Amino acid sequence: MTPLAFFFSYALFGTVAAALALSLMGKIGSVPGEVRALGSDGVWFVVAMVTSVAGALLIYMAIGEKNATLASLIEISYPFFVAVFAWLFFRETHFNLATLLGGLMILGGVAVVFLGNRE
Repeated sequence: MTPLAFFFSYALFGTVAAALALSLMGKIGSVPGEVRALGSDGVWFVVAMVTSVAGALLIYMAIGEKNATLASLIEISYPFFVAVFAWLFFRETHFNLATLLGGLMILGGVAVVFLGNRE
């Protein structure tokens, strides 16, 4: 199965499962009201959905182009980069000793697997 086909089948399954769960709980009728209640924040909801879909699609495409090991290395290193970018853009400080040690362990693991995979 190609990564694109897998992505769309995964998205379709998630949509059907969510619709089924909402139907079983009797909440499917409240969805339009919830969407209207977003008001001007609906734009940010759409931006969040588009970027989430784009991120998932890019991960699946990366797995198809390279290999699952390299794609998973990129995926597991994202918490470190979230902390770094939160500091850079928003000046939020999430760094303490445990965070720094965890980040170093993540980057060390990525380096070990990447260097071991080069051969």
